[in-house]
Amino acid sequence: MSHDLGYIEPLEIELKRDLGQMQVKWSDGHEGHSTFVTLRWNCPCASCRGEMGVPGRLDFVKKLGPDEIEMESLEAVGLYALRPIWKDGHETGFYTHEHLRELCECEQCMAERPTKFHHHRLVTNQHH
Repeated sequence: MSHDLGYIEPLEIELKRDLGQMQVKWSDGHEGHSTFVTLRWNCPCASCRGEMGVPGRLDFVKKLGPDEIEMESLEAVGLYALRPIWKDGHETGFYTHEHLRELCECEQCMAERPTKFHHHRLVTNQHH
């Protein structure tokens, strides 16, 4: 399930390292957040989630180490995505603005889709 939100973009992003979350103010007025744990479990890169029918690393692990869920920094990728730099050195996941919005864990988004996550992973019928 994917939201048809039109064009949205993050206007303000704050990394709350003490809470282990990223807070985002969106261009449509929505204010939400995602935990670092959820962001890492939903890394869209080929090595984490797999590609061409081959499972990725995240399909084989049951838990993530502390360095894997600590975000060091965040960089813009053009005008369409963000790239977290994790403490373990991982930096190949480009989170499109749409994907990032799908990972929102605010009360409103969770009330709209209470079963959208399973073990911090986004449950979707659609492949990106």
